[in-house]
Amino acid sequence: MTALAQRNPHAYGVLITLAGVMIFVPDALVMRLIGGDMLALAFWRGLLSGGIFLAGNLILARHTMPRRGEWLDRKGLLVIGLNAAGMLTWCSAMQYTTAANALLVLATAPFIAALLSWLTLRETIDRATALAIGLVFLGVVVIASGSMGHGRLLGDAFALMNATAIAAYYVTLRTTGTRNMLPHLALGSILGGVLALPFADFVPVDAATALLIFLSGAIILPGAAGLLMLGPRYLPAPEVSMITLLEVILGPLLVWAVIGENPGQMTLIGGTVIVVTVALHTARRLSQPHGQMKGVD
Repeated sequence: MTALAQRNPHAYGVLITLAGVMIFVPDALVMRLIGGDMLALAFWRGLLSGGIFLAGNLILARHTMPRRGEWLDRKGLLVIGLNAAGMLTWCSAMQYTTAANALLVLATAPFIAALLSWLTLRETIDRATALAIGLVFLGVVVIASGSMGHGRLLGDAFALMNATAIAAYYVTLRTTGTRNMLPHLALGSILGGVLALPFADFVPVDAATALLIFLSGAIILPGAAGLLMLGPRYLPAPEVSMITLLEVILGPLLVWAVIGENPGQMTLIGGTVIVVTVALHTARRLSQPHGQMKGVD
């Protein structure tokens, strides 16, 4: 893999990012199969994934661990806090809305990142991106309108908070350069799990459910997050957006096919608006010369 990264960085980036997305695709289904209180699952996911991240970094790249002053500096605290927020809001979204709603609203993250980059990094937003931002949020409004009569609006709000936390997390990563932030990601996961603890409703689980919890927290989450942190270093943001769109499409379809969780008509309409907008905007940006690609990360 190292040889491929040196010989063809673009192909390596595509491979790593695609692998991360495909590991993430069954995440929503596994969470649904686990069932129960999602904040209890957040506790286990946080501790398991955080422990795996730290152990992996110590075993494979001990020399990249943060120095004493880097653990809790401003950027480190941002990554820790935003990852903890992402952990809590994602599990809360899965508690109170459908998997389709949670994943489709998550697709707004690149456009929220564009807004945050405009606010904090003074990056420009061109007309096409501004139009896309308007359209994806129109899609979110359509999805939310279908949730109002089904008790899912709170979950949709958590999904939007999750997308915002993830967008802010990636904007923050852009300012860290080549610095290794994996240990901070680990601390954020653990913090999210600890913060979920007072609100979690734990119940006894059988061996099969315990195995699914381990799969969710120790394999899917750290495996996918680790790859998705590495892959985009080799790819422009539009390609990352296009590849990660697979999760938004395949994840709800998998949940629908396996356990019959019907997303509903308004979710399908709003989701179509979001997916088509992201795809067209990404395709447009990929057709531009590399030097002109600005805005959405």
